[in-house]
Amino acid sequence: MSRSAVTVLAPAAFASALNALAKEMDPGLVSFAYGPATGPAPNSITSRLQAGAPFDLVILPMGLAEAESAAGRLVGAPVRVFASTVAFCVASGTEVPDLSTEAGLWKALSDAPSIGLSAAGSGRFFRQVLVPASVQTDALAAKLQTITDRPVGQAVAEGRVALGFQQKAELLEVDGITVIDDLADVARNDTWLALARRAGGQSPAENALLDHMRSARGRHILAEHGLTPAP
Repeated sequence: MSRSAVTVLAPAAFASALNALAKEMDPGLVSFAYGPATGPAPNSITSRLQAGAPFDLVILPMGLAEAESAAGRLVGAPVRVFASTVAFCVASGTEVPDLSTEAGLWKALSDAPSIGLSAAGSGRFFRQVLVPASVQTDALAAKLQTITDRPVGQAVAEGRVALGFQQKAELLEVDGITVIDDLADVARNDTWLALARRAGGQSPAENALLDHMRSARGRHILAEHGLTPAP
């Protein structure tokens, strides 16, 4: 790797978009390493930060980035780069419910025999925010399945669950499903991701990466992978 290259830790959910961005930059300028944003696993980004893993930059949800900055493991103000939103999915060829109103959303959740969730942030949002907002809390909670051995969209495509809920960026990578992102406000959960520098890390390519993300081409790549570029 050249002297000017940097290593960036980023959530695995956005690997497809970030790899596409990296391919259009100078070869070897930016190298991404992926893992869960947080959690006890040693490969999670927050675990790597705490262990002092060698890297230069990190992409994390803004709240996590600010917490790591407060702990002294990141330096400088985190910079917003894109937002991730959630979506539902059904198997291709099945009826696509209208989830754009609360009435339609609650009906679809009531009708679904099973609902697949991620173990990550989107799943926590569904269990901790969306379920309590429902009038059918117990019945809804009983049909939830946390999918840990494959993407949620894949579980839907294979018929393991009838309805799936995950980050839109992750669902768009799965064949055999229809993604539903026109959601009632109660089901929306937009998360801003920020770029920050590790304490002691080098960032000679930081501006180049930010410039590429903010360029017309970079914004197009982010959008086609289900992400909202920062203004």
